[in-house]
Amino acid sequence: MIGTVVVPLDGSELAAAAVPYGKALAEKFGTRLYLVRVVDIDAPAEVAADARDYLARIAQETGLATEIVVRYGDPAAEIADLVLELPEPMITMTTHGRSGIGRWLFGSVADRVVRNAGVPVLLIRSSMPQREPGVIRSILLPVDGSPLAEAAVPYATELARRFDAMIHLVRVAETPEIYSLLSVPAGAPTSAEVLNQLAQQLVETATSYVNELAERLRSEGLRVDTHVLEGIAPEQLLAFERERQPDIVVMATHGRSGLSRVVFGSVAERLLREGTVPLLLIRPPEAAQA
Repeated sequence: MIGTVVVPLDGSELAAAAVPYGKALAEKFGTRLYLVRVVDIDAPAEVAADARDYLARIAQETGLATEIVVRYGDPAAEIADLVLELPEPMITMTTHGRSGIGRWLFGSVADRVVRNAGVPVLLIRSSMPQREPGVIRSILLPVDGSPLAEAAVPYATELARRFDAMIHLVRVAETPEIYSLLSVPAGAPTSAEVLNQLAQQLVETATSYVNELAERLRSEGLRVDTHVLEGIAPEQLLAFERERQPDIVVMATHGRSGLSRVVFGSVAERLLREGTVPLLLIRPPEAAQA
């Protein structure tokens, strides 16, 4: 599932915040760690030499068997091309590098990597509080009942096994969508009682789903807690994250809505923009082909 860990770097401390996570993943999965730096295509030889020296220094600090790669060209394109050459790659990177904190995921190198690389990407916000970088004791796994969202489940479960972590399995019953029907034109066959029943059905369906999935995961020896929340999905997930402080969130970039081709504007983008922990994004095959 994770055969190679790739950490793109640009020489900045912000980008280097991803190294402890890359190191931890490589150690737990017994894989080779790749440290990558992309320089301008017209960069003189001394720039590439400095990049290699920088990567070699970081590699030595990790204490792991590490490959260093310097490539020329567009950073996002070169990273996407590199992972095509590697077995079962996972990219670990910060959402900001040399460009600084002024740019969010959308339109950045990180966003283009998520959209184009077609492999799992662990994103660390540069401004996230660094409690214990690389330590994973608890995992937030949001699901919505769709096959697309379930693409994240194997990655969450494998991380839980390798790190002996607890999985918090969460589904949000989006009951506000039901109650929005109260604004239908007068005379429509809708009543508060009917809407309450529909909302309760949503909660019961969500509860049944997470309980069934949790039992399957527990039968595999994993530790799983289930949580059914009511409300708007990104807001409820953000509140849960802030209260429980998991070490990582693992989710698919597309779920039930499945409409947006990119992360921007989705639940995942909200969690990255406003959340406080690293976010592992899985692009389901169906989404990657969209």
